[in-house]
Amino acid sequence: MADPNAALLSVTGETRLYVVIGDPIRQVRSTQLYNRLSAERGHDVVFVPLQFSEADFETSIKGLRSFKNLAGIIATIPHKPKLMPVIDLVLPRATVVGAANSIRIEADGSWTGDIFDGVGYVNGLRSEGIDPAGKSVLLIGAGGAGAACAVELAQAGVAKLRIVELDRKKLEWLLSSLQAAYPGLDVAPGEAAPEGFDIVANATPVGMREEDPFVVDPARLSPNQIISEMIMKPNVTRFLEAAAARGCRTHIGYHALMGQANATMSFFGLE
Repeated sequence: MADPNAALLSVTGETRLYVVIGDPIRQVRSTQLYNRLSAERGHDVVFVPLQFSEADFETSIKGLRSFKNLAGIIATIPHKPKLMPVIDLVLPRATVVGAANSIRIEADGSWTGDIFDGVGYVNGLRSEGIDPAGKSVLLIGAGGAGAACAVELAQAGVAKLRIVELDRKKLEWLLSSLQAAYPGLDVAPGEAAPEGFDIVANATPVGMREEDPFVVDPARLSPNQIISEMIMKPNVTRFLEAAAARGCRTHIGYHALMGQANATMSFFGLE
């Protein structure tokens, strides 16, 4: 049966290649969006998903280095933190976050890296009329996406930021980076206790599967809160459904994807 969502592409030997790398990769929907945006803007490029495991990371990256028509790389779970040592020039935001999710291949073959998860998340909030400035935020997760969100929320001027992360080393590194970059920021470790926060943000993959637990007990949510996800599939997670049932305003991951896409396309020179 034909797929009604299949992309109609005109790919030739002159087409520049962008890859979205991850493991797993089935949840990725960004390639469809990037291909549509590229076609609308008249760029002869194609974005394709590419799956390889952490165990094959070094071999796979070495292979990507050899491709002459490769124009860029977008990384998702679990490859973002491991990209840092292989990038020739890491831009300041990615340095603070400690991870990269986008690599631009320069004319001389060198790799320039940045991260746009947090930019996308904050842009997505603003696109829906939510200004994080002055708000209190409970952020779940300090991985690549979570750390990027923390940096952009700090840049956006949140009043208070509490970060929930089981990996103490990862959490301590992020807190240290944020305190150094934003000395006036009220930031500290947090618990999965949403009471008193304006925004609760899930920046983990927990919720992608039907059997996943809730990152926060929905019974503790209140109707005046904004509950947000970065997960793309499912579009509406069980956590968001439960939050909506409590009367909360919900914010799906697609908004972050759109906000990130525009920033990433600009980084690649595909305005």
